[in-house]
Amino acid sequence: MSGDDAILEVRGLSFGYDREPVLRDVDLRIGPRDFLAIIGPNGGGKTTLLRLILGLETPWRGTIRWPSGIARGAIGFVPQFSTFDKNFPLRLRDAVLTGRLGRGGWIGRYTRADHRAVAHTLERLHLGRQADVPVAELSGGQLQRALIARALAGEPEILFLDEPTASVDVETRQVLESLLAELNQRIPVVVITHDITSFAAQVKQIACVNRRLFYHGSGRLSHADLAEAYGCPVELIAHGVPHRVLHEHAGDEAAAHE
Repeated sequence: MSGDDAILEVRGLSFGYDREPVLRDVDLRIGPRDFLAIIGPNGGGKTTLLRLILGLETPWRGTIRWPSGIARGAIGFVPQFSTFDKNFPLRLRDAVLTGRLGRGGWIGRYTRADHRAVAHTLERLHLGRQADVPVAELSGGQLQRALIARALAGEPEILFLDEPTASVDVETRQVLESLLAELNQRIPVVVITHDITSFAAQVKQIACVNRRLFYHGSGRLSHADLAEAYGCPVELIAHGVPHRVLHEHAGDEAAAHE
Protein backbone atom coordinates (compact mmCIF):
# COMPACT_ATOMS: atom_id res chain seq x y z
CA MET A 1 0.00 0.00 0.00
CA SER A 2 2.41 2.65 -1.19
CA GLY A 3 2.86 4.88 -4.18
CA ASP A 4 4.16 8.22 -5.32
CA ASP A 5 0.61 9.55 -5.77
CA ALA A 6 -0.44 8.96 -2.15
CA ILE A 7 -2.32 11.76 -0.39
CA LEU A 8 -1.82 10.13 3.03
CA GLU A 9 0.42 7.31 4.25
CA VAL A 10 0.12 5.71 7.69
CA ARG A 11 2.85 3.23 8.69
CA GLY A 12 3.13 0.99 11.74
CA LEU A 13 0.76 3.15 13.79
CA SER A 14 0.13 2.13 17.41
CA PHE A 15 -1.73 4.08 20.09
CA GLY A 16 -3.77 3.65 23.23
CA TYR A 17 -5.13 5.28 26.36
CA ASP A 18 -3.72 4.77 29.88
CA ARG A 19 -1.32 2.10 28.61
CA GLU A 20 -4.21 0.15 27.07
CA PRO A 21 -3.57 -0.30 23.32
CA VAL A 22 -6.40 0.70 21.00
CA LEU A 23 -4.58 0.45 17.64
CA ARG A 24 -1.67 -1.82 16.75
CA ASP A 25 0.63 -1.68 13.72
CA VAL A 26 -1.87 0.06 11.45
CA ASP A 27 -0.88 0.66 7.81
CA LEU A 28 -3.05 2.70 5.46
CA ARG A 29 -2.64 4.57 2.19
CA ILE A 30 -5.17 7.01 0.73
CA GLY A 31 -4.90 7.98 -2.93
CA PRO A 32 -6.16 11.05 -4.85
CA ARG A 33 -9.61 9.69 -5.79
CA ASP A 34 -10.18 7.11 -3.08
CA PHE A 35 -13.56 6.73 -1.41
CA LEU A 36 -12.69 4.83 1.74
CA ALA A 37 -15.26 3.48 4.19
CA ILE A 38 -13.88 2.70 7.65
CA ILE A 39 -16.03 0.20 9.53
CA GLY A 40 -15.64 -1.90 12.66
CA PRO A 41 -17.11 -2.62 16.10
CA ASN A 42 -17.64 0.02 18.76
CA GLY A 43 -14.39 0.55 20.63
CA GLY A 44 -12.38 -0.96 17.79
CA GLY A 45 -10.41 2.24 17.17
CA LYS A 46 -12.14 3.88 14.17
CA THR A 47 -12.53 7.34 15.67
CA THR A 48 -9.16 7.09 17.40
CA LEU A 49 -7.52 6.45 14.03
CA LEU A 50 -9.24 9.54 12.65
CA ARG A 51 -8.09 11.66 15.61
CA LEU A 52 -4.51 10.52 15.02
CA ILE A 53 -4.69 11.38 11.32
CA LEU A 54 -6.10 14.83 12.16
CA GLY A 55 -3.26 15.46 14.60
CA LEU A 56 -5.53 15.50 17.66
CA GLU A 57 -3.57 12.66 19.29
CA THR A 58 0.12 11.69 19.20
CA PRO A 59 0.88 8.09 18.22
CA TRP A 60 2.92 5.81 20.46
CA ARG A 61 4.73 4.44 17.43
CA GLY A 62 4.59 4.78 13.67
CA THR A 63 4.31 7.62 11.19
CA ILE A 64 1.60 9.69 9.52
CA ARG A 65 2.80 11.39 6.33
CA TRP A 66 1.18 13.70 3.80
CA PRO A 67 3.40 13.14 0.72
CA SER A 68 1.34 15.57 -1.37
CA GLY A 69 1.97 18.37 1.11
CA ILE A 70 -1.66 19.07 2.10
CA ALA A 71 -1.79 21.88 4.66
CA ARG A 72 -3.75 21.41 7.87
CA GLY A 73 -6.25 24.07 6.77
CA ALA A 74 -7.04 22.04 3.63
CA ILE A 75 -8.15 18.96 5.59
CA GLY A 76 -11.96 18.89 5.85
CA PHE A 77 -13.53 17.20 8.87
CA VAL A 78 -17.21 16.60 9.63
CA PRO A 79 -17.79 15.42 13.23
CA GLN A 80 -20.86 13.58 14.46
CA PHE A 81 -23.60 16.18 14.89
CA SER A 82 -24.55 14.62 18.25
CA THR A 83 -21.21 15.87 19.65
CA PHE A 84 -21.77 19.45 18.48
CA ASP A 85 -23.01 22.03 21.00
CA LYS A 86 -26.25 23.31 19.48
CA ASN A 87 -26.42 26.13 22.03
CA PHE A 88 -23.50 27.89 20.38
CA PRO A 89 -24.91 31.41 19.76
CA LEU A 90 -24.49 31.69 15.99
CA ARG A 91 -26.73 31.83 12.97
CA LEU A 92 -26.25 29.03 10.47
CA ARG A 93 -24.55 31.36 7.96
CA ASP A 94 -22.02 32.52 10.58
CA ALA A 95 -21.31 28.99 11.77
CA VAL A 96 -20.52 27.90 8.22
CA LEU A 97 -18.36 31.00 7.70
CA THR A 98 -15.99 29.70 10.40
CA GLY A 99 -15.01 27.02 7.90
CA ARG A 100 -13.27 29.77 5.90
CA LEU A 101 -10.83 30.55 8.72
CA GLY A 102 -8.34 28.02 7.41
CA ARG A 103 -8.33 29.97 4.14
CA GLY A 104 -7.09 33.16 5.78
CA GLY A 105 -10.31 34.83 6.94
CA TRP A 106 -10.80 36.39 10.38
CA ILE A 107 -13.99 36.71 12.39
CA GLY A 108 -15.57 40.03 11.44
CA ARG A 109 -13.28 40.44 8.45
CA TYR A 110 -14.58 37.92 5.98
CA THR A 111 -14.24 38.89 2.33
CA ARG A 112 -16.92 38.98 -0.33
CA ALA A 113 -15.39 35.78 -1.71
CA ASP A 114 -15.91 34.13 1.69
CA HIS A 115 -19.58 35.12 1.75
CA ARG A 116 -20.12 33.98 -1.86
CA ALA A 117 -18.50 30.62 -1.11
CA VAL A 118 -20.70 30.10 1.94
CA ALA A 119 -23.89 31.08 0.10
CA HIS A 120 -23.04 28.65 -2.69
CA THR A 121 -22.31 25.84 -0.23
CA LEU A 122 -25.58 26.41 1.65
CA GLU A 123 -27.54 26.18 -1.58
CA ARG A 124 -25.77 22.94 -2.55
CA LEU A 125 -26.85 21.43 0.77
CA HIS A 126 -30.43 22.74 0.54
CA LEU A 127 -29.89 25.12 3.46
CA GLY A 128 -30.23 28.49 1.73
CA ARG A 129 -33.56 29.28 3.40
CA GLN A 130 -32.13 28.51 6.85
CA ALA A 131 -29.08 30.80 6.49
CA ASP A 132 -30.27 33.22 9.21
CA VAL A 133 -31.72 30.58 11.53
CA PRO A 134 -29.90 30.11 14.87
CA VAL A 135 -27.99 26.85 15.03
CA ALA A 136 -30.00 25.88 18.14
CA GLU A 137 -33.21 25.80 16.06
CA LEU A 138 -31.96 23.44 13.35
CA SER A 139 -33.24 19.88 13.08
CA GLY A 140 -30.80 16.99 13.39
CA GLY A 141 -30.62 16.55 9.63
CA GLN A 142 -30.15 20.27 9.03
CA LEU A 143 -27.38 20.42 11.63
CA GLN A 144 -25.57 17.52 10.00
CA ARG A 145 -25.74 19.31 6.66
CA ALA A 146 -24.54 22.51 8.36
CA LEU A 147 -21.45 20.71 9.67
CA ILE A 148 -20.78 19.38 6.16
CA ALA A 149 -21.25 22.89 4.76
CA ARG A 150 -18.72 24.28 7.24
CA ALA A 151 -16.15 21.68 6.15
CA LEU A 152 -16.80 22.32 2.43
CA ALA A 153 -16.62 26.10 2.83
CA GLY A 154 -12.89 25.73 3.41
CA GLU A 155 -12.47 24.07 0.00
CA PRO A 156 -10.75 20.95 1.42
CA GLU A 157 -8.34 18.78 -0.53
CA ILE A 158 -9.44 15.69 1.43
CA LEU A 159 -12.66 15.17 3.41
CA PHE A 160 -13.18 13.03 6.54
CA LEU A 161 -16.68 12.35 7.90
CA ASP A 162 -17.47 10.62 11.21
CA GLU A 163 -20.83 8.78 11.11
CA PRO A 164 -22.46 11.34 8.77
CA THR A 165 -25.73 9.38 8.37
CA ALA A 166 -26.33 8.55 12.04
CA SER A 167 -29.91 9.47 13.00
CA VAL A 168 -30.52 11.83 10.07
CA ASP A 169 -33.56 12.20 7.80
CA VAL A 170 -34.03 10.78 4.32
CA GLU A 171 -33.45 14.17 2.63
CA THR A 172 -30.07 14.55 4.30
CA ARG A 173 -29.04 11.04 3.26
CA GLN A 174 -29.98 11.74 -0.35
CA VAL A 175 -28.24 15.12 -0.43
CA LEU A 176 -25.13 13.65 1.18
CA GLU A 177 -24.95 10.70 -1.20
CA SER A 178 -25.13 12.96 -4.27
CA LEU A 179 -22.71 15.53 -2.85
CA LEU A 180 -20.03 13.01 -1.87
CA ALA A 181 -20.18 11.35 -5.28
CA GLU A 182 -19.61 14.76 -6.89
CA LEU A 183 -16.77 15.69 -4.50
CA ASN A 184 -15.03 12.36 -5.02
CA GLN A 185 -14.47 13.27 -8.66
CA ARG A 186 -11.95 15.84 -7.35
CA ILE A 187 -10.82 14.82 -3.86
CA PRO A 188 -10.54 11.69 -1.69
CA VAL A 189 -13.38 11.03 0.75
CA VAL A 190 -13.06 9.01 3.97
CA VAL A 191 -16.20 7.99 5.87
CA ILE A 192 -16.39 6.32 9.27
CA THR A 193 -19.73 4.56 9.31
CA HIS A 194 -21.86 1.83 10.80
CA ASP A 195 -24.20 2.06 7.80
CA ILE A 196 -22.13 1.22 4.74
CA THR A 197 -25.32 0.66 2.74
CA SER A 198 -25.74 4.45 2.48
CA PHE A 199 -22.51 4.63 0.45
CA ALA A 200 -22.55 1.27 -1.33
CA ALA A 201 -22.55 2.88 -4.78
CA GLN A 202 -19.61 5.19 -4.01
CA VAL A 203 -17.28 3.09 -1.85
CA LYS A 204 -14.09 2.02 -3.62
CA GLN A 205 -12.06 0.81 -0.64
CA ILE A 206 -13.00 -0.57 2.79
CA ALA A 207 -10.93 -0.66 5.98
CA CYS A 208 -12.17 -2.81 8.84
CA VAL A 209 -10.68 -1.52 12.11
CA ASN A 210 -10.62 -3.62 15.27
CA ARG A 211 -7.31 -2.87 16.99
CA ARG A 212 -5.65 -3.77 13.70
CA LEU A 213 -6.65 -2.61 10.24
CA PHE A 214 -7.86 -4.99 7.54
CA TYR A 215 -7.74 -3.27 4.15
CA HIS A 216 -9.85 -4.24 1.13
CA GLY A 217 -8.75 -2.29 -1.92
CA SER A 218 -11.50 -3.70 -4.11
CA GLY A 219 -14.28 -2.40 -1.87
CA ARG A 220 -15.57 -5.96 -1.49
CA LEU A 221 -16.13 -7.98 1.66
CA SER A 222 -16.99 -11.59 2.39
CA HIS A 223 -18.57 -12.93 5.57
CA ALA A 224 -15.17 -14.39 6.49
CA ASP A 225 -13.58 -10.93 6.14
CA LEU A 226 -16.20 -9.39 8.43
CA ALA A 227 -15.87 -12.17 10.99
CA GLU A 228 -12.09 -11.68 11.08
CA ALA A 229 -12.39 -7.94 11.56
CA TYR A 230 -15.23 -7.99 14.11
CA GLY A 231 -14.03 -11.09 15.94
CA CYS A 232 -17.41 -12.81 15.59
CA PRO A 233 -19.86 -13.89 12.85
CA VAL A 234 -21.48 -10.90 11.12
CA GLU A 235 -24.55 -10.76 8.89
CA LEU A 236 -25.38 -7.90 6.52
CA ILE A 237 -29.07 -7.01 6.87
CA ALA A 238 -30.98 -4.92 4.36
CA HIS A 239 -33.91 -4.10 6.70
CA GLY A 240 -36.36 -5.90 4.45
CA VAL A 241 -35.55 -3.79 1.39
CA PRO A 242 -34.21 -5.81 -1.58
CA HIS A 243 -30.98 -4.10 -2.61
CA ARG A 244 -27.35 -5.08 -3.00
CA VAL A 245 -25.31 -4.03 0.02
CA LEU A 246 -21.89 -4.73 -1.50
CA HIS A 247 -20.62 -5.91 -4.86
CA GLU A 248 -21.18 -9.55 -5.72
CA HIS A 249 -18.08 -11.69 -5.41
CA ALA A 250 -17.06 -15.32 -5.17
CA GLY A 251 -16.97 -16.79 -1.70
CA ASP A 252 -13.35 -17.80 -2.02
CA GLU A 253 -12.15 -14.47 -3.40
CA ALA A 254 -9.06 -13.30 -1.53
CA ALA A 255 -8.93 -9.72 -0.28
CA ALA A 256 -5.70 -7.95 0.41
CA HIS A 257 -5.09 -7.47 4.13
CA GLU A 258 -2.61 -5.19 5.73
